Amino acid sequence: MKPSVFIILYIISLNIWSSPLHLDLEMSSNEYRVLLKKLKTNNLIGDEKDDPAIAEALKLGERLSKWISVVNSTRPIERAIRLTSEATRRGIPIDQPNRYSPEIIKLETRKILSDLPIDMKSVLLSSEDLPYDIPLDDETFILYARKVDRNYQSAARYKSVDKFRSYYIRAATKDVRGYYYLKINNITEVELRNAQSIPESKINPIKEALSLICFNTEDDLSSCQERVHSAYKNNSLSQLYEKYHPRAKKIWSDFFKIPSHAVRKDVRWSSTKTVVPFNNPEIPKFGPYLRDNIEDEFKWNGWGLKLSFGRYPGGPLLKFEPGVVPHVNGLGGNEIVMDANQPIEEYESQWTIRHEFGHVLGLPDCYHEFYDMESNTYVNYQLDITDLMCSRAGNMKERIFKELEKAYAK
Repeated sequence: MKPSVFIILYIISLNIWSSPLHLDLEMSSNEYRVLLKKLKTNNLIGDEKDDPAIAEALKLGERLSKWISVVNSTRPIERAIRLTSEATRRGIPIDQPNRYSPEIIKLETRKILSDLPIDMKSVLLSSEDLPYDIPLDDETFILYARKVDRNYQSAARYKSVDKFRSYYIRAATKDVRGYYYLKINNITEVELRNAQSIPESKINPIKEALSLICFNTEDDLSSCQERVHSAYKNNSLSQLYEKYHPRAKKIWSDFFKIPSHAVRKDVRWSSTKTVVPFNNPEIPKFGPYLRDNIEDEFKWNGWGLKLSFGRYPGGPLLKFEPGVVPHVNGLGGNEIVMDANQPIEEYESQWTIRHEFGHVLGLPDCYHEFYDMESNTYVNYQLDITDLMCSRAGNMKERIFKELEKAYAK
């Protein structure tokens, strides 16, 4: 869920929250540019100098973006340089989390500049007018450009969130990687009753996972690590598991569950076709855009979702505003706001409308981000990269259908 920028900024001004927007982990560079501009306009980031590593990555990314715009201005749309597509979806697996910090970004920038073809590097490091062509074939250019672009995104994200570090430090207590490890490895209290018989190569990651599920409750990771160490010595890991596992399981489940307050009253459910009202878009071409994307995504094993266009006061509607981060006004909300500057033909726009409509139906985001005090890095991951609500690499799947069925088949 990504509430309105202006609502969030107002909430922050009242000191109710100490966090920025709930940011999609795979935002495009254009979305980051929009966000940074909004944060600066509303004085949530100032004119103070960035860390040199952050500043360098941002400068390279901005230069690349302007260059691509210049190149595309002379090309037909079918030959435009695009850094994102359905084929490039990658996701951020929970067991391969993304980490970023000024030091990590600095090292990545050095590697990128070392690897870049000289003709491409000379343009990116120059301050002269940008050329209308590229010195490489499109495929090679895009390959290197994506690396520059992703490093820009890490720097932009750091700049966006670091003022709110205290929020992300607290968010570490909802890190569900411990629960995930125990779950996929079928570790229960039964396997832990005689933990000292488990080989060291296997018990160490189990102890790390137990420390994390303890942290989900106790708010102090070092104390949890000591508790696990003591429980292992006393052969009482099974009791520790039984104490902390329920809370960890609930945190995990809450990433997927439609909360009762977000269940819509205007959905007509059947086992084959579910109808959702939607207000007629002001511009006719957006009707097919909505229908083609949403109805194409929300279908499963003979069941499908259908939009019923008309006039519905208080019902779902689509709005376009220039320079906004796409969002819905809350789980079960009615306003999907998209960036008017982003062409609806682009993959990013098509995925976003599908994902945001999931929020209209009450489905929450299933990804997480926090600040790791031990490594001094931000960490984020998606609980399931195959899931539409977790990742841009994801799609509709059975668990989404079952969650919708549970909420609406009444």
